[in-house]
Amino acid sequence: MSKKNSFLGRRKVLAGIAAACGGLAGLGTWADHMREKSSKIGPGPDIRLDGYKETQASAMTLRENKGCGDKVSLLGFGCMRYPVMAGENSPRSPKINETAAFELVDYALAHGVNYFDTAWGYHNGASQLFTGRALKRHPRESFYLATKMPGYLKPDLAQAKEIFATQLKNCQVEYFDYYLLHNLSQVAGYQETYEKQGVLDYLLEEKKRGRIRNLGWSFHGDKAMLEYVLSRDVPWDFCMVQLNYHDMLHELVPSPFVKRSVPTPAPTRWMFETISAKHLPMIVMEPLLGGRLARLNGAALRILQTVAPERTAASWAFRYVAGLPNVLCILSGMTYLEHLKDNLRTFAPYTPLSDEEKQALSKALKAFVVADNIRCTTCGYCMPCPYGVDIPAVFRHHNDLLDDDAVPRADRDPNYAAARSNYLASLSRRIPELRTASHCTGCGQCVSKCPQFIDIPAEMAKLGQFQRQLMTV
Repeated sequence: MSKKNSFLGRRKVLAGIAAACGGLAGLGTWADHMREKSSKIGPGPDIRLDGYKETQASAMTLRENKGCGDKVSLLGFGCMRYPVMAGENSPRSPKINETAAFELVDYALAHGVNYFDTAWGYHNGASQLFTGRALKRHPRESFYLATKMPGYLKPDLAQAKEIFATQLKNCQVEYFDYYLLHNLSQVAGYQETYEKQGVLDYLLEEKKRGRIRNLGWSFHGDKAMLEYVLSRDVPWDFCMVQLNYHDMLHELVPSPFVKRSVPTPAPTRWMFETISAKHLPMIVMEPLLGGRLARLNGAALRILQTVAPERTAASWAFRYVAGLPNVLCILSGMTYLEHLKDNLRTFAPYTPLSDEEKQALSKALKAFVVADNIRCTTCGYCMPCPYGVDIPAVFRHHNDLLDDDAVPRADRDPNYAAARSNYLASLSRRIPELRTASHCTGCGQCVSKCPQFIDIPAEMAKLGQFQRQLMTV
C-alpha cells in the first residue's frame, strides 16, 4: 500500500478517532511518538506472584462459552479506564500511569480474571499499545483478548485490513480471541461499511484463517439495527451490550429533542429478551452505568445497607447483571486497585441475589431515579465539544453532588449557604470556567454521538442557569 493511500496516515481519520474518543490535539504526532516509545519501553516490570494466587484464582466464577469451550471469568477487565498520570484532566488521556496499570493487570490475572477488552480508540489510541505490552508478559493461553473494528470511522476494505494488521501488531498477538464490530447503531452505516465495502466478509475470512476465534458486535442502536444484524445470515459467536439494573427496571423515555435528532434507542429489556431468544452469549458493558450505580445517593444506599451493610453499591449492580441468563462476562473499567479488589469479592465466587435483595434493589432504584440524576456514563463519545465545554466532567460534577445530597436546595433551607459555597468551590476546582455548562451554545452536535441518548443541550441549559443563579445570590 502506498504512503499516499495509507489509512493510518490520513489526517481526517486520525481526527475521527479524536472526535469519537474525546479529542486530542496533534494525534498524528502523538501516534508516531507512541510507536517509537513502545519500542523503547520494553516488556514492563517483572511479575511477582505470591503463593496466594492458586486459591484466589480458583475462586473466580467461570462461565463456559459453549460455542468454543472457553472458560471465561465472569469478571472481565475493561481497558477503557486505565489509571492516568497525575495532572491529566481526562480519564481518557493517552498518558496511562503504566506502573499502576501494570499492577492492575497482573493482580487481575493472578486472581482469576482472564478476559481483557480493548479497542482502537480507547485512551485515544494508547489502550491497545499498553494492553499488548501488559499481557505479553503472561502466557498467551492465560487470557482471552478482545478488540474491535472501529466502524464509526467508515473504513473501506483496504483501510479495514490495515486497521486489523495494526491491531495485531499493537496488541502483540497472532490472533484475537474475541473480535467485535464496534458500536453498531444505525442500519445504513452497517450496510455501507460491513456489506458494501466488504469488511464483514474480510473479517469472516480472518476467522477462517484463525486470526479471529470468535466474531461478534457491540450495540448502541435502535430496534431496527438490532433486528437487522440478527437477521443476517452470519454465524455470530457473541455480542456486547449495555446491561444494568437501572436500564432493565426503569424504562428510558428520550426527550422530544433527542427523538428529533437521533433514532429512538432499543428498549433495554426488549433488547435483552430479543438477543436471549437467539441464544447468543452476551458480554456486558456499563453494568455500573459509567460508575453512576457505584455511588447512588444517600436514600438509595441506606435501603441497600439495611439488607447487606457489608456490600458496596457496585457489588449489588454486578450481582444483578450476573443473574441474567446468557451473560458470559461482565466488564468493569477498574481504575484503582480498590475497585479490582472489591469486584473480586463479588465474583470470586459470585453469589446470586436473594429474593429479599431483589426487592431491596427495586426500592433503592426508585429512590435513586427521583434525584434528577443525569444518565451520563462519562464515556466521552460526545467530545470534543466545538465550544470547549467538558460535557462528561460537567455532568459528573453535578451527579456526584446529587449522590452526596450536597446540591443546594431552596434558599430558605438552613444549609443553603454552605451547600451553595461547596457546590461553587468544587465546580471551580474540577472544571475550568471556560469549560462549564454556561458556555454551551445548544448547537446539538453532541446529541447524535451520545450512546445514552441524553438531551445534552437541555441538560446543559438547566445546569448553566442553575449555576448562574448560585453565583448571583
